Amino acid sequence: MTERPRQGLLRLGAVVALAWLVSRAFVLWLLLDRHAWVRGDVDYFAGSLAAVPDAGLAHTLVEYPLPGVVVVALPWLLVRALGAPETYGAAVIAFSMVADAAFTVLLTCLAGSRRWGAVTVWLLAVPLLGATTYARFDLVPGLLAGVALLLLARRPGLAGGAAALAAGFKLWPALVLPATAAPVATRRRVVSVVTVTGALMAAATVAIGGWQRLFSPLTWQAERGLQIESVAATPAMVGWALLPGRYVIELTEHHAFEITGPGADALLLASGLASALLVPLLLGLWLMMLRGDPDLETVVWAALAAVAAFMVTGKVLSPQYMLWLLPMAAAANAVVESRTLRWWTAALLLATAATQVVFPELYGEITLSGDKAGWAVLALTLRNALLVALTAAASWLAVRRVSAAPRTNAPGPARTEKALTSRGSEASGAGGPASG
Repeated sequence: MTERPRQGLLRLGAVVALAWLVSRAFVLWLLLDRHAWVRGDVDYFAGSLAAVPDAGLAHTLVEYPLPGVVVVALPWLLVRALGAPETYGAAVIAFSMVADAAFTVLLTCLAGSRRWGAVTVWLLAVPLLGATTYARFDLVPGLLAGVALLLLARRPGLAGGAAALAAGFKLWPALVLPATAAPVATRRRVVSVVTVTGALMAAATVAIGGWQRLFSPLTWQAERGLQIESVAATPAMVGWALLPGRYVIELTEHHAFEITGPGADALLLASGLASALLVPLLLGLWLMMLRGDPDLETVVWAALAAVAAFMVTGKVLSPQYMLWLLPMAAAANAVVESRTLRWWTAALLLATAATQVVFPELYGEITLSGDKAGWAVLALTLRNALLVALTAAASWLAVRRVSAAPRTNAPGPARTEKALTSRGSEASGAGGPASG
């Protein structure tokens, strides 16, 4: 590296470091002061982990995959070893901030000429979501999914390992795996690493908790009702705001607020049907990708579309689910040059800001029927409308690009990183499909 580029990188690093410190100080203030109550999940983790000697690891936090439980147990083991279990919450926040900082450094170092846009997305994403970012476990699998996209062209083995670990920790990143395995140049390495990593995690889960522990997160989700933040619940929430006496919002044993009342059962059924319909649609998209040879931008849109579609069709859409998309969007802007992607990401950031308005800022207005409940429902409706629009846009772009991708009998597996990314870059520069 010559002297001028080195100086430029140092200046960029200094600006990013300052912006990170200022923005994360704001998030810490929210977490420790204005929105301190969102740390309930951390307290729930602490109580559950403290009961492991009596309940057993196999019966602890069964709503999470067992590898994910191990992750939240790491700071617990540390503070217990130090003789200060009461500091578990502080340890979780510290671990979250370290993970956030590491991802920021990766974006800064690997984004090349696109680093400003990619890093800016992530610097904004965390404060826009607020205290929820550091108070929820979803940050870890979300960052790993982002790392998978960021490293796919450069280090496909590491990318596959990151995606596999993410899926082992929270299941939903499995939606990203088919897209990351699609490019011919990296397919063999990604598939082999994912297979080995997944098999090891599954075997460890069965050995510790039995076969039922593999499926306990799915069973837990299947038993849930219509969560108030879900897209499907939006009509009922509008009805609740207009006619509150006809609907009931209550905290259930699944640690979430759910709504019941006129039409709620039909909305729950519609959500289930939409989720069921999503399965063959995604399988069809992935099959088309595996039969072809998609470039990196196609992989990005397919991954974003799959995760966003899963979010908007589900009966649960907790605020931390935004962490499923935000790291991937930042990574996507680091590896792809696309005006359409930038606009899509800007809309995602707007949806993230609306999410914080709903939770935690105005959440008490909903759960306690406050005077500003109507504004909370309005913000929720806006957020959900944005997510539906983002899903539709990502899905359309993914299908269009997959349909135009070359077949696998074109370039062979030895195709280089430059070849993997060049078709998307050329199309972007020419104003073709990549630029939207």
